[in-house]
Amino acid sequence: MSVGIDVEKVAQVLLADGWHKVAPVGDGRSSFGMGAYEFQEPPKPEQNPVMHLKGGQEELIPSTGAHWTEDDGSRVFCPVTSILAVKYAGTKKSQ
Repeated sequence: MSVGIDVEKVAQVLLADGWHKVAPVGDGRSSFGMGAYEFQEPPKPEQNPVMHLKGGQEELIPSTGAHWTEDDGSRVFCPVTSILAVKYAGTKKSQ
């Protein structure tokens, strides 16, 4: 079974330390996104166990990560394996 999550609707992310509010971008979409980690200065092979050989040379295997902006403007980056759950914003019914 597959669960389709619309990343543009994610309002909160649950990590081990609790729920994190995801700030919207200018057009109301969520600032939440996913992609491969891309290090500006890759660690030395002996410092990173996530390496493999390609053509006789060691190469960093990219990991999938998530990122978002919180309400205070801080940016969060984490591996997707750290995410326990996500929430969409609720809609209140008018009476």
